[in-house]
Amino acid sequence: MLAATTVLVGCAVTNVVAPVVAAKHVAYAPGTACDAVGCHTPTYFDPAYTHQQPYLGPCDTCHNLVSWKQVTYKHKNAAFDNGMHPLLGCSTCHTEGKALPNPACSACHDAPHKGWTSCSSCHSTTAWRLFQAPPADHLSLEGGHSTLICLDCHKAANEPAKDRQCVDCHGTNHGGLRTCQDCHDPATGWEPKADWSHSDFFVLRGAHTKLDCAQCHVNDRFAGTPKVCVGCHGKQHGGLSDCAGCHTTSAFKPATFEHSSVFKLVGAHDDLKCSRCHPDRKFARVIGNGSHECVSCHGPQHGGLTDCDDCHTTSSFDRPTFEHSSVFPLVGQHATLACSKCHPDNEFANTISNGGTDCVDCHAGDSPHGASVGSNCESCHTPVDFNVTLPFPAHVIPLGATHRSMSCTLCHTSLVFTAPTRACVSCHAGDVPHVGPSDCLSCHWPTVWSDTHFTHATLEVPSDHPPSTTSGYPTECYKCHPSDNPPAPDFTHHSCTITGCHVGP
Repeated sequence: MLAATTVLVGCAVTNVVAPVVAAKHVAYAPGTACDAVGCHTPTYFDPAYTHQQPYLGPCDTCHNLVSWKQVTYKHKNAAFDNGMHPLLGCSTCHTEGKALPNPACSACHDAPHKGWTSCSSCHSTTAWRLFQAPPADHLSLEGGHSTLICLDCHKAANEPAKDRQCVDCHGTNHGGLRTCQDCHDPATGWEPKADWSHSDFFVLRGAHTKLDCAQCHVNDRFAGTPKVCVGCHGKQHGGLSDCAGCHTTSAFKPATFEHSSVFKLVGAHDDLKCSRCHPDRKFARVIGNGSHECVSCHGPQHGGLTDCDDCHTTSSFDRPTFEHSSVFPLVGQHATLACSKCHPDNEFANTISNGGTDCVDCHAGDSPHGASVGSNCESCHTPVDFNVTLPFPAHVIPLGATHRSMSCTLCHTSLVFTAPTRACVSCHAGDVPHVGPSDCLSCHWPTVWSDTHFTHATLEVPSDHPPSTTSGYPTECYKCHPSDNPPAPDFTHHSCTITGCHVGP
């Protein structure tokens, strides 16, 4: 008996073989090739039979020691060792002297599917109706898909099959949606997936949670449903589109809008109804066109002024913050005047002085001094009391204490200072101690009578000329103008013989 460890070259026998086989091989030493001694030559069994290319090689590739006709060949492609293939016999596909057969199924089998050649992509060699598992990226074949056959979807013989989507068979739905898998799973039919949530697309809060689907999705048109407020509700309040700036979906009322973020409502503004600035609740437009300036709602006031906040605040319109002294100080009689005296009809942009601050801008028609005095009213007057005058600082002639304390009208009867003044003799006619000139100011200053400024013409008078003995006048004057004859000095005569001193030749 051939030992279990006996190895014949080409047979690779490692197991205990039948006695009859062992008896035939016992005479051969281990390692002897099958055809080494002419045992398995063509003449041994059938002189007419021999293997030809490409079926040459070691005998044990196909045969074993138990039975020469029992072929144990294993194909490189295991598919040919399954199902009906092992029962067909080698010669069904393999012909001596010819090339190896084409391994494609279509080489032996006529495909019932026009154009399809890769049978193994769907079928198994174990049984023709035992289909291969679909690839991992294949669409789910659960639910409604489980009753389909391949040809229901795979109608064309394109290899590989195109990437197929739900819409390729079912078309677009819900107004144009194409991604059916976002909401549906073939395993559950057309019912939404168990983990489907409306929040994945739009969070339903507040009043939205109480709506029927059809109120937003008319006729089940889910495609194109807007996610912004104006998409469903349109622009509101005169054109506003940023609904979230004032409202939330949790509760549309009360609004979250803070008016101070746009315009602070203080003072009188806080007492107004919304419609006073927003007619018909058109908050996108206000009566001031949206501007925050006072004049946009109230217009220019007081003759055209537009900077309302220079004088007023919204806290109290009746208490202006304007300081008149910043433009013109109001003192004396000015402080007691009604505003309308300078600002007719409360037109503060325009005054009777046309904006000037000089006295003559308002009092030009009131001046009693004529046009030649000019605009320097404050050189004599103050607004405290116009009837109380200041000492005139630059009088054309010196004024003594007596004259300075008197009224200007004593000499300037018309108060037009360029007009002729009242003559001294109108007051001092009874006081004149001499005869002659009446133009007192030609010789005297109105300070004291002895304050003279007359300059006599040059005369050659002897130094021993007898002086006058009458007192009361300058001694020099009485040399020629004695006071004893006539009784008062007579300055109208200038002859040397007037006094009888130089009578005759």
